[in-house]
Parts: sequence; C-alpha cells; structure tokens
Amino acid sequence: KMACGDKKAAAKVAILDPELTVTMPTFVTAVTGIDAISHAVESHVTTRRNAVSQLFSRQAWQLLAPAFPNVLKDSQNLSARGAMLVGAHLAGSAIENSMLGATHSLANPLSATYEMVHGVAIGLLLPHVIRFNGQVPEIAVLYGLLAEDANLCEARDPEAVGRLADLVTSFVVDASLPTCLREAGVQEADLPMLAQGASEQWTAQFNPRPVNSSTLLELYQCAFHPRDFHPHAASS
Repeated sequence: KMACGDKKAAAKVAILDPELTVTMPTFVTAVTGIDAISHAVESHVTTRRNAVSQLFSRQAWQLLAPAFPNVLKDSQNLSARGAMLVGAHLAGSAIENSMLGATHSLANPLSATYEMVHGVAIGLLLPHVIRFNGQVPEIAVLYGLLAEDANLCEARDPEAVGRLADLVTSFVVDASLPTCLREAGVQEADLPMLAQGASEQWTAQFNPRPVNSSTLLELYQCAFHPRDFHPHAASS
C-alpha cells in the first residue's frame, strides 16, 4: 500500500456533514467505522505519540466508541453519524502527528493477497495487537485510559487491556464482520509469507512494541486460531 500526496491535493476547507453519510450502505458504515476506531487506538500508543496526537486520538475514541454501535443499529441517527464523522476526522489528525502501528502492517498484506476490504482486515487483527502491545506496562496504561473512557474499568485495572480488546471484538461482531482469519478465507499456509510482507510495511516501525516477521507471524496465528493462541512471545 503506497501513500501519495501533494500540496495541490490538500483541501482548504473540510465540510463534515452527517446528513451526507446516512445513505452509506451498512457494510461501508461498518468497515469505515472499524478503521476509524483503529486509527484512534493505534495512534494513541505509537512510538511517535505526543501530547498533540494524544489529544486528537483520545477525543476521537471518546466520540467513536459510543457512536459506532448506535450507527449500526440506526443508520439515520444523525447524532451518531456526526460523532463518527468528527471522530474519524480527529483520528486522521492523530495519524498525521503520530503514525500507526502493527495492526495496519498486518492488514495491508491481507488486502494485497486476498483483496480483503481494509476495514475487515483491521477488525481481524486489532484486538490481538492490543493484547500484544498491552504487555508493555507503559502501553497498558495508555490502553487503560481508553478502557476507562469507554466505562469498562479504571485505567489501571489489570484487566483493562483485555477488556479493551474484547470491546473491539464486540464492535466487529456487531458489524457482522469476520473475527478470525480462517473465517475470512485466509489460508494458514500463507501466514509466513504474509508475516514477511507485514514486516516490510512502513507502519511496523512505529509500533510501541518491537515487531519482526516472527512476532507478526504469531499475531497472524492468534487471528487464525483466536481461541488457541495468545500473543505473548517477546521479540525485541
């Protein structure tokens, strides 16, 4: 996945009008919503995070997390649509200040190999990356803040990381998207090749816990056998 940009392509004004989004198909609402949520979560913990990016990412999360289930239930809910729209915008601003992490590194090879929709790939991997990164105490606290914002628990609750990951999984389930790679049609024999590709993605370098092809393979295995694997193997 290659990013292209030029100052000539930059908008001078962005109009965020939720009424323009009410005709989005449910599937498009779901996959773009999951992607926006991942932008807020990942940008909050990257190695490039800073005070400005975290203002954007946390405010984005505070808007997106409660709005996403509501917009899935009622596509005409302008309040929820507006929260998703502004939240996605703020999460994009967070990315510009702090980049992304392993979730996007893992997602891109799935789209390239299987033509998997980006938001579907993100939803498959984000919960596992949260658990993997959350084994770093400093990052666990940051995830805990998001868990607290979602009224799951207090920020320093030992279960905060797991509860945040479970919440993301519940979003994926509510969106009727697949929750494991096998269910999404991925072949287990392809996982080493996918992991090598993921290790070459530019976002991997910003993940708060170092990753390489071996740890990324383990994360794919977690997403392929979500009940059998847990992302615990350290690789620095």
